[in-house]
Amino acid sequence: MGKQKASRRQSSQRRARGAMSQVIVRVALGGALAVTLAATAGPVLAQAPSSQIRSYNIPAGTLEDALNRLGSESGALLSFSTSSTAGLRSPGLSGSYSVQDGLAALLAGSGLEATRQANGSYVIRRPSGAAASGGVATLPSVTVRGSGTLDDALGPVPGYVAKRSLTGTKTDTPLIEVPQSISVITADELGDRKAESLDEALRYTAGVTPNQRPLGSDDSSMLRGFTIETTGIFLDGLRNSGRTFSSSIEPYGLERVEVLRGPSSVLYGQVPPGGMVNAVSKRPTTEPIREIGVEYGTYDRRTIKADFGGPIDESGEWSYRLTMLGRESDTRLDHDSDNRLYIAPALTWQPSANTRLTLLARYQKDNQQYAFPNQLENPGPQGQVDPSVNVTGYDNRFKRDNKMVGLDFEHRFNDTWSFRQNLRYNRLKNERTDLFPAALVDGSIIERYFWPVNTESESFFSDSQVQANFRTGPLAHTVLLGMDYTKIRNTDSYPYEIGFVEPLDLYNPVYSRLPLVPAADPTRERSPSKQLGLYAQDQLKWDNWVLTAGVRHDRVQQSSATTDLNSGVKTTGYDQSPNATTGRAGLVYLFDSGWAPYISYATSFSPELGNSVSGAPLIPSRGRQVEAGVRYQPANQRSMYTASVFDITRKNVTSAVIGNPGKVNQTGEISARGFELEARTELTARLSVIAQYTYLDTDIKKSNNGDQGLPQKGAPKHSASVWSKYTFPVGDSVQAYTALGVRYLGKMRSNSDGNNENITNPSLTLWDAAVGLERGPWRVSVNVNNLFNKQALFDCGYLEGVCYRSAERTANLSASYRF
Repeated sequence: MGKQKASRRQSSQRRARGAMSQVIVRVALGGALAVTLAATAGPVLAQAPSSQIRSYNIPAGTLEDALNRLGSESGALLSFSTSSTAGLRSPGLSGSYSVQDGLAALLAGSGLEATRQANGSYVIRRPSGAAASGGVATLPSVTVRGSGTLDDALGPVPGYVAKRSLTGTKTDTPLIEVPQSISVITADELGDRKAESLDEALRYTAGVTPNQRPLGSDDSSMLRGFTIETTGIFLDGLRNSGRTFSSSIEPYGLERVEVLRGPSSVLYGQVPPGGMVNAVSKRPTTEPIREIGVEYGTYDRRTIKADFGGPIDESGEWSYRLTMLGRESDTRLDHDSDNRLYIAPALTWQPSANTRLTLLARYQKDNQQYAFPNQLENPGPQGQVDPSVNVTGYDNRFKRDNKMVGLDFEHRFNDTWSFRQNLRYNRLKNERTDLFPAALVDGSIIERYFWPVNTESESFFSDSQVQANFRTGPLAHTVLLGMDYTKIRNTDSYPYEIGFVEPLDLYNPVYSRLPLVPAADPTRERSPSKQLGLYAQDQLKWDNWVLTAGVRHDRVQQSSATTDLNSGVKTTGYDQSPNATTGRAGLVYLFDSGWAPYISYATSFSPELGNSVSGAPLIPSRGRQVEAGVRYQPANQRSMYTASVFDITRKNVTSAVIGNPGKVNQTGEISARGFELEARTELTARLSVIAQYTYLDTDIKKSNNGDQGLPQKGAPKHSASVWSKYTFPVGDSVQAYTALGVRYLGKMRSNSDGNNENITNPSLTLWDAAVGLERGPWRVSVNVNNLFNKQALFDCGYLEGVCYRSAERTANLSASYRF
């Protein structure tokens, strides 16, 4: 009885904390509704390094258009008057140039010169003393035309609109030239939305169905109807980890998150056909960074974080970055927590403009729990179960300890040849006490199964590349030759007894810690794997055409064996050595107006574990996609608009064998087709908008599982979202902003539809809001997710008659000091 009273007392305390969050909500709502679509100001600009060499393909045309194009692609701030360029034409620019050399080539014969200013920008005008209009030497009124920012493929991006990426081609390429749909979520967007997981980071991205369950893992989101899985999540161009339920990615430690939609095996090996996510870590900078912050939110969520960086020596040859975060938090569930310690040091040595070596390290410790369904689909006389009831009590813990150290090296031999190498070693320990609900009895009793396991994972990833930039006649080439290698050793130990334990009454829960009893027959399962991939890619430019083509061959070795720790007897599970060849070809045409239509074909593969009904090893599942689309990047604006249509087919999907339970063959086939619209734009200097709409039609075409003809689980036919942020001054010394977001997820098949009954999740429309103030070094903000506390039962079917409840409203108050 005492434990029951304690549980009720906890629920009362939660409701009290909820009342506090409602006060925060009202403050945020009042500010967020001030967002308006009427604002006027020019874009905010920054300067790019003048010595950085980029590849350009700027066609001949008016000098004004050519300068705008150079400013947009290079990130340089260019200032000139329209009268000084009136009537002048440029021969264009094709090849690899620094900003200074590129400007000289564009201005050749025009009578104008580009003068670099102290802040790194350029003023374009006639030389001092030259004849101006009417024969009088004058300095024309300067009009800012360049739309560049400090925007390279790894560096920071002011605002919400990035224009370059490494993910799409593994070379520093303008997004508009990539023949595949790609989105870049910047650090500014992550910070404004206060994203605390990869799932939250992806909420406003086209083609993505974010995970709706608090699983404590990042690999449950979907891209174009296919689960991202462990093999679809990358960190700095290498796989994040070697196993499912790996260490979650901390958004505060990221410079950007890049989403490449569709098959991408030609560059990254085994990935799902829907696409992949590449998280890019914060790196050392030559500009000082000093920030500390604190946050407080719903369920007593307390966070402290800090970000420091800058040059170590006067010359800037050595620079560093240190990002840290600590969090302690309860959750909606009784006796649950979401705690994290994150430390990420980085060090860069750059002895010259041609050589750079960066060391990246990370230590992350998590203590979390993942939720199971606790809501009744058809409640009885006692009504609905309290959402705080924790079906797994004190147990079902994820205590993860992750250590990582990596190296990123780049050297440019000359204007043609360069070499890059990316290495990382990762070690993960995970103490899990898995407790699974097994059945619902008498409408209120949950039977439970206890399965404690200790897991370890050691992984080594490397990617070595040689890049050549050269010309053959009218063709400009960017050739990439690469080899990546992965070695993973996963170990699962079962030292404790497993089996059914005391059931839980949903209406009168009694929580107690389950004892860890040494197993009579402890076992250990090891599953090592290796992958070697060789790939080649060429990006060809001719006039306004860009052709990207690549091919890759992979060889994989993977096996498993279980050892009885008492007898030492080893039993082999599977032993496979599949190989696969994949490719991609895509064509883009760059109109001078900023439009860029494209078309591409790409393939993917993903190894399947186990043996078929015949005893033969399973072969990799294969994916192929046809995609067509168009991007629009208007001159003089920080905007990117994308529309795409796609058709994906995945074959060799495992399917049950009728009359032979537990056995599979590979006769399954799944298709996904649809279209996506996405806009990332800074409409004015004050107003930024991110908007997307996705139509997705999935179909299980072949299957023996009883689900043929049904859509993919968790894949809504319609989804859309809009996030807008409006900044404005308050007095002379305070900058303020309000932001409002809306997310719509249409009806979809339940992820827990185990009996293939086509159980449907309802549609949901959720609102998010934020307000913030910035004065001098101080910044204070309030963020609210699910502003109107819209909740629904979803993913029914894990247990018959039992459902999950979608996320409730949460609020977060944060303050940071930058000095």
